[in-house]
Amino acid sequence: MESTGVQDTMNPGTISEEAGETARTVVTALKSTPAILALVIFNLLFMGAVIYIQHTNGARWAELFELMLKQCSPK
Repeated sequence: MESTGVQDTMNPGTISEEAGETARTVVTALKSTPAILALVIFNLLFMGAVIYIQHTNGARWAELFELMLKQCSPK
């Protein structure tokens, strides 16, 4: 049988290895365009900040709602 040089079986490795390799590839590709890399990093940080703010806001509204229920419920 003739060998084509291509592996017959795929051995992708673990998910963390694949994610790390993908991240390295993306960063390497974006080194030629630092403005795009900066925008990607900014967007990730911005989404993290929005998620944190929404989480704390949800907790504040839950506390406020419980307080309103206690004050408005008939005794």
